[in-house]
Amino acid sequence: MPSLSRRALLAGLPASAAVVLTARPAVADDYVDQGFHALAAYVLPGDDAYSRRQAVTAPRAGGVAAGTAGMLKETYDHAVQISVAPHLGVHAPGAGGIAALLDLYSRKRYPLKSVGPFAHPFANLAHAAKARVLADIDTDAALQALPLGFGFNTIITLAAFGAFGERAVYRDGRLTARPLGWQLTGYAGVSDGHPELRGYWAGRRAVRDVGEEA
Repeated sequence: MPSLSRRALLAGLPASAAVVLTARPAVADDYVDQGFHALAAYVLPGDDAYSRRQAVTAPRAGGVAAGTAGMLKETYDHAVQISVAPHLGVHAPGAGGIAALLDLYSRKRYPLKSVGPFAHPFANLAHAAKARVLADIDTDAALQALPLGFGFNTIITLAAFGAFGERAVYRDGRLTARPLGWQLTGYAGVSDGHPELRGYWAGRRAVRDVGEEA
């Protein structure tokens, strides 16, 4: 998906929701990246600008450094080929549509708090405020009734999967580095498998199904 500005993406939103706030970008990330970086920081806070903005950090790399945003963009662009929420004016498909939905619900609940150094409103919210926005999306009956209704429940789940997964360092069928999630959880890595079968327990030569006569 090409880089998108907030102005370009919100062109399909209702006039009441498409007010473009003038703010100096805190980082060079585009609008969609900002929304997903903010989501990654919510799921796995780190020492990045998005975690600092939400006022919940950790003294090490987090979901942003893990490449969560790239995984989310790739997944939603492939899986969501229809308008995300046309009844709300969110006609964009894919990652752009999900980012626009986060924008819409952020400003609906926090019209003032969502203003800040980031172009994407969700990225300007505190951690607890992000939780309420995500809860609004998760419990909105109108969203759940849409053909894509099930997809809105994947926002947090996929973000967590991306933060602790391997996609960011997986290239051409192999890992190019140790995934951040492995480091944080102490995962030792993929097993080479178990020893081949060497016989049955206690020297048995055969086994029978339950109920089978001896």
